[in-house]
Amino acid sequence: MIVNYQPVIDLASGNVAKVEVLSRSDSPGQSISDMVRNAEKSGDIKKMTDRVMDMAFAEWHKYGRPSIALSINLSLHNLDEKDLAKRVVHALKKHKVDPKSLWFEIDEKAQKLTNGLWLSRMRELASVGVRFSVDSFGAGELSQATVYDLDRMPIAELKIDGRVVADADSNMDHRNDIVSAVQMARQLHLATSAKGIERSEIAGLVARMGCTYGQGYFFARPLPIGTLSSAIESYRSPLAGTQSGQ
Repeated sequence: MIVNYQPVIDLASGNVAKVEVLSRSDSPGQSISDMVRNAEKSGDIKKMTDRVMDMAFAEWHKYGRPSIALSINLSLHNLDEKDLAKRVVHALKKHKVDPKSLWFEIDEKAQKLTNGLWLSRMRELASVGVRFSVDSFGAGELSQATVYDLDRMPIAELKIDGRVVADADSNMDHRNDIVSAVQMARQLHLATSAKGIERSEIAGLVARMGCTYGQGYFFARPLPIGTLSSAIESYRSPLAGTQSGQ
């Protein structure tokens, strides 16, 4: 398994705000989705998550930037682990990474499935500065019940599903989904991130709709850490200078 990093862009400033850690299988014919599913079924997801953290934190300590956060996907199965917070804090200390620079992304299903134990573990991590995003948000029905579910969770961001974002310039239902997600986030004082942005039209649209961050091939592809480090130094958002006239 290897890890790459995809920049997440602050749509207001055009600067790199975060990077998402994207694991890749180094075994021919096996996707990372297959690896995760197999690890969840076998009970090896704990080891897999620890390995991703160890690899990413070690590289980020060496090549990262203090002003840029690091975002890692967390399996819902990890929230069943009693020692999750202890292991995360140990890994952060081992590699001298500030907890306040770490985000965990959890699946949108968590908003309906979250129980007392999961909330306790999330709050334990939040108490040391770790922040949470709800990933793949907006693909399902949004309601006041969704607001209630989200309000119980110590989250800081809604990450809007790329399937909703990709054609929002031509699909009115998806555009309305983004509007609802942004309004819900504002009601809860959360940031919003639009993922799966591959075209300038979509990047400009979600920026005008009020999304905080954007992510996708339009801005940057996932990169190995060495390439990422130099890319951040010279990065200039392709949206720079285009928003004022729109």
